[in-house]
Amino acid sequence: MLKQIYTLSLTVLVALIFAGSIIAQSSSISNVKEVYTGTHTKVQTPVGQNIPIPYDGTLALLFDNGPLVTNPAGGSGGADLSALQSAIGLGTYGFGAQISAGNSVADDFTINGASWNIEELQFFTYQTGSSTTSTINDARIRIWNGAPNAGGTIVFGDLTTNRLSSTSWTNIYRALDTSPSASDRPIMRVVVQFSPALTLGPGTYWVEVSLGGTLASGPWAPPVSIVGQTTTGDALQLTSTGWAAAVDGTYPQGIPFIVLGNSGPPCPVQTPASPTPANNTVDVPITGVNLSWSNGGPGTVPPTQVEVFFGPAGNMVSVYSGTPVTQWSPGTLNYFTNYQWKVVNKIDTCNITSSTWSFRTIQDPNLVEHCEPFADLSNWTIVGPLGLTNWTASATANAGGTAPELRMGWSPSFTGVSLIRSNAIPLVNNTASTFSFNFFLDYYAAPSGTVTVGITYDGGTTEEILYQVVDPTANVGPTLIEGSFTTPATGSENAQLQISYNGYTFNIDYIYWDNLCVKQVIPVELTSFTAKSDNNTVTLNWTTATELNNSGFQIERSNGGEYQSVGFVAGHGTSTSTNNYVYLDQNVEAGTYTYRLKQIDLDGSFEYSNAVEVEVLGLREYTLGQNYPNPFNPSTTINFSLAVDSKVSLKIFNVLGQEVASLLNGQMSAGSQKVSFDASSLNSGVYFYRLEADGIDGQKFSSTKKMILTK
Repeated sequence: MLKQIYTLSLTVLVALIFAGSIIAQSSSISNVKEVYTGTHTKVQTPVGQNIPIPYDGTLALLFDNGPLVTNPAGGSGGADLSALQSAIGLGTYGFGAQISAGNSVADDFTINGASWNIEELQFFTYQTGSSTTSTINDARIRIWNGAPNAGGTIVFGDLTTNRLSSTSWTNIYRALDTSPSASDRPIMRVVVQFSPALTLGPGTYWVEVSLGGTLASGPWAPPVSIVGQTTTGDALQLTSTGWAAAVDGTYPQGIPFIVLGNSGPPCPVQTPASPTPANNTVDVPITGVNLSWSNGGPGTVPPTQVEVFFGPAGNMVSVYSGTPVTQWSPGTLNYFTNYQWKVVNKIDTCNITSSTWSFRTIQDPNLVEHCEPFADLSNWTIVGPLGLTNWTASATANAGGTAPELRMGWSPSFTGVSLIRSNAIPLVNNTASTFSFNFFLDYYAAPSGTVTVGITYDGGTTEEILYQVVDPTANVGPTLIEGSFTTPATGSENAQLQISYNGYTFNIDYIYWDNLCVKQVIPVELTSFTAKSDNNTVTLNWTTATELNNSGFQIERSNGGEYQSVGFVAGHGTSTSTNNYVYLDQNVEAGTYTYRLKQIDLDGSFEYSNAVEVEVLGLREYTLGQNYPNPFNPSTTINFSLAVDSKVSLKIFNVLGQEVASLLNGQMSAGSQKVSFDASSLNSGVYFYRLEADGIDGQKFSSTKKMILTK
C-alpha cells in the first residue's frame, strides 16, 4: 500500500517527489518481484538461442529445469545474457526468495521408473547491485511430494537450516533486452549437496528454496527464460499471503534449477517409517528416550546397514552406522529443545532415507518461562490514548523468527503513543531473569520515533525498560535482542510485558517482533559442593542450609560426554538445620571429570547443582583419548595422559596424510593433559590426530585417532 500524504500546503512538485520516493521503497517492502517499470525502445538484439543451464561438473544430470540463457556471449563483457524480454510484454527481472521477508520459490520435477539418488541441487539467484563475487550466504530448502498449495507434504528439509555448500558466478547477467550490456544483476549459482545422497522414488516432487545474502536487494530468483515465449513454467512463490503462482503479469513462469546424482532400478529397501516418538511430539522426557522405527514389512528387502542421524534441530549428525537396528537411545537430552532425526536403510546398490522427524523435550522444572509466538493477539490489549488499529499478528517472518509475528504498521498514521500490553505473566520475586526476542524496524524517514519493550508490575503506572530504540536513522535488524533484569522483591506475580511506539508513524514503514520470551531459573538451595581425588577415589562433599521434601541426591559424572549416574545419597526430607553430605566414587580411571548433583523431591521433581571438576591421576600411563565433541564444529578438545615427563608432539593430518596443524611440540609434565583445537580454517571432512611422546625414562608412545569436522 502506498503512503498517502494529507498535506494541503504541498506543491504539486513536492507531491510528485514524495510519490516517486514512496513507490521506489514500496517494492523493497513487498519483496515479491523485482520488476521493470520504465518505458522501452525496441532495439536490434542478437538472435536468441535457448541453451541448457550451464553445468561443468562430473555428476550425472538428472533434471534441468531451464533454460536460463537467451543470448550466449550477448551480455556485458561477452558474458552470457538472460534477457528480460520486455519486447513481448514481460516485466519481471526476478521473484523474491528472501529469507528475511519470509519468501521462497518452488517448482516441480517428475521421477519416472527408477529412483533417483540426489547428490546435489543447484539454484540460480542474484542481488541487484552486486559484483561478480557472490553475496549469497544462506540457502534453505524443502522438498514436497506434491504441490505445496495443493496437499503436498514435506519429505525433506526445512526453512531453518542453512544448507549452502558453495556459490559462484555463472557468467550470466540478467538484463533488460533493450539494455543487454547492463551488469548490475550477475546471476549466481547456489549449490546444495547431500551426503548421503537423498533417494526419492517415482513421483512428482516440488523443490522449494529460500535464500539469504548480504545486500539490501533480494535475493531474487530469475525465471526460466525462453526466447519469444511468455509462459515458461508453473512455479509457485510463497509470500506473507501464502502460496500463489509465480506470474509475470498474467504469464506463469518457471524457476530454473538442476538436479544431479544417479538413477537406477527402484530401490527394494523400504523407507524407514512409524517413528517413536511420533513426529512433532512435544513434552518428551530428557531421560529414558528410545528412538524406534520400522525397517520394512513382509515382501520387502531388509537393509544390510542402517545409519541414524540425530541432533538439535538444524544440526543433525551421524550417531550410528552399522548392522540393521530398529532403535537407538540418545541418552540424556537437554530441556525444552527441538530435536530432529532420520534413518537411512542401505543395501549394496542403493539406500532409502526416511523423512526428517522431530520432537521437543519437556521444560526444565526449575525454569519459569513465558514465550509469546504472536500467533494472534488474544493475550494482548491495545492501551493508551490513541488505541489505534496499527497492531496485527502477521503471517510473515521479517524479524528473523518464524511466522507469524507481531507487526506495527504506519497506517493509520498518527503522532503520539500507541501501546499494547500483555496479560499477566506471573514471575518469581527477586530472581535473576532473562529476556529475548527477534526484532526488525523498517525505517522510512527521520525522525522515526521511539520503540520500547518494557515490563510493568503495577498495570502500567511504572515501567522498566528492557530494550529501546530512539530515532533510528536506518533499518534496525532483523536481529535477536537479548538481555537480563531482576524482578522486584514484591509484586512480580503481576508482571506484564508492554510494547510501545512514540512518534510520527509516517516515518516508519513496519516494525516487527517475534518469539518474545522471559525466563527465570529458580536457584538450588545448596551452600557448598566440592570434589577432591586421592589416587583412583573421588570424594564429594556438599552442604545444604535448608531442605523441603528432599528425597535425596543422585550423583552424576561426566568425562567430557554425557552425564552418567554413579550413586545416590538419601536426603533429610524437610529440615531447617545445616546438613553435610559425603560420597566416595571409587575405582575411577585417570582423567578429568565433572560431577553434579541431581536433587530429587519426594514428588519426583528435581533440579541440578552447578558442576565441579576434578582431575584423577590414578596409576600414570600413556593414553590418548577420543576428542570431544566428535563430530565437531569448529572446536574440539583432545585429552591425553603422560606416564612420565615427556617431549610431546601432537599433530593433525587430513585423509591424504598431509599435516594440516601442529598443536604441541615440546616438553610436558607427567599426568593428564588437554588441548583445544580450532578448525575454523579447515573444510568439513575426516581428519586424524597423532600423539607421539618420548619419556625421560626412555619410554616411547605413539597413538592415532580419527575425528570428524562438520560445517
